[in-house]
Formats: sequence, C-alpha cells, structure tokens
Amino acid sequence: MIHYLVVTALGSDRAGIVNKVTHHISECGCNIVDSRLAILGSEFTFTMLLSGDWNALTRVESTLPLKSHELELVTLMKRTRPHQVTEYPWRAQAELLIRDQPGIVSQCTGFFSRQGWDLHALRSETLVMAPHDMLRARFELQLPQSDNESILAAQFADFCQQLGAEQHEFSILHKPGGIK
Repeated sequence: MIHYLVVTALGSDRAGIVNKVTHHISECGCNIVDSRLAILGSEFTFTMLLSGDWNALTRVESTLPLKSHELELVTLMKRTRPHQVTEYPWRAQAELLIRDQPGIVSQCTGFFSRQGWDLHALRSETLVMAPHDMLRARFELQLPQSDNESILAAQFADFCQQLGAEQHEFSILHKPGGIK
C-alpha cells in the first residue's frame, strides 16, 4: 500500500542544500511526487509530497529531524492522502498592483472566499518603488459558479476599485466547453 507524507524544510539559502534534502529522502526509499521551492528573503522553503510504503515514510519521519539539525533546517511533516481533485467549471487568474500595506492579501483572500471562489495558488511580492512600495499579487482560482465571464471580471474590478488598486486584471483560463 502506498502512503503519503508532506514535508516542508526551511533554512538559509545556500548552494547544494536542496540536493542534500532530496538525497536523504531518496536514501529512505521515498519518491518525491510533487514539490515547490521558494526563496524568501535569505531563506529557502522546500515543500514536498512524498510517497512510499509505510516503512519508507517511517524512516523519513524518524531520521529527518536529526538530518535537519545537522543541516540547520527547520522541518515539518504530516501524513496525508492523495489529493482528491474537485472539478470546477471555471478556472481563472486574477492579478493586481496596489500600494503595499498590511492586510491587502487578507482582503483579497476574504473577497475570494465570500464569492465562493477556491484559491488554488498565490504569489505576491513587494516591489520597491518611488514614491512608495507596491504589492503585485497573482491568484489562481477555481470558480464553482457558472456566471458569465464579464460578470466575474466586473466583480473583481469592483473589488479592486474599492481597494484602490492601480492596476488589475481578471482572465478566464478555462470555462465549460473548452479553453479560452
């Protein structure tokens, strides 16, 4: 029987560190099914979905804490199940550029939640600019309702106007009956 484990490693970004982590995972007999890597400040974060038999995952769970200490990493692990894909009729991307201030991302995720839109991916970054820093955020969304594209775009545009966004864009990537 195949089992699954989510592992996140966080530490100072340096050459070869991801190789040391993936090598250790392989030595334990696990497969990396999916992974994401990000550099945030001077740190890296590496999240992986591992698969393997019960013994292989138990080896990771029991040996990774010591290896993490040796590599000066913080790690977090949790057993999981395979992802159950929920089919939504619409897939969209929303982007905005706005003066950076605390709470913007939270306001966006709150808006999406109130609309019933499922947030599938998020990337945000602060751009250092004169006269003030700007936040650029991109959201990938799954939309369960079947409103038409112009209504969805108008809802997002109204929200961005209320926030005071300098730029915004909403595009449907997939809708019932085909790809845009």
